[in-house]
Amino acid sequence: NGNGSITGLSVGGLPDGCVDTDTLANSAVTAAKKGSGSILQVVKTNVTAKSSYGSSANSHYTLTPLNTTIVPKGTNSHFLITGQVAGEASANSNANIFLRLIRNTTSGFADANNVVICAGDNGSNNTAPENTSAFHGYYAQNNDSTISTSYVSPFLDSPSVAAGGNLQYKVQIYLQESMTFYLNRTVTQYNQVYGDYLPSFLTVMEIAA
Repeated sequence: NGNGSITGLSVGGLPDGCVDTDTLANSAVTAAKKGSGSILQVVKTNVTAKSSYGSSANSHYTLTPLNTTIVPKGTNSHFLITGQVAGEASANSNANIFLRLIRNTTSGFADANNVVICAGDNGSNNTAPENTSAFHGYYAQNNDSTISTSYVSPFLDSPSVAAGGNLQYKVQIYLQESMTFYLNRTVTQYNQVYGDYLPSFLTVMEIAA
């Protein structure tokens, strides 16, 4: 009558094709059963609010609104990270600005425990910064309609984190000169047709190992 259980049924005892998708409960297939290369989850942080960072030269600043926490569903999963950062810096000449991708696997995700990933190698040039991508601003030419964007192109990270563990990705901005960086806006804000306001975002996709 459909109640109770079937006795004497061994593993593999059901005929092929008798269990279809509709038979399975929602979320019944766990990460371990989805197979290598399967997408387990996607987490996105989209930021349109404006904020500012920095002032000191040769310093990194964490763009905290973009901090993206993901709780792994699988053990030793891979994570595909993409992103965009928009804004302008208050430099009096062409501003040399760089982005740096960060991973943090500690409880609380304090900046002191950040790990730099996807960065260049300065070799013997030890004073040169190692970053992920370049970001050039043009405040001196026009401070109300020259917002710029830089990107974190798809980068695959393999942090060896257990299912349910701590994992957060961050983006830092590096300022080579003494300046302030304005996220998602130009230095001067105008309510005009040429005013530029763009979003910033970070997307993290978990892929089964």
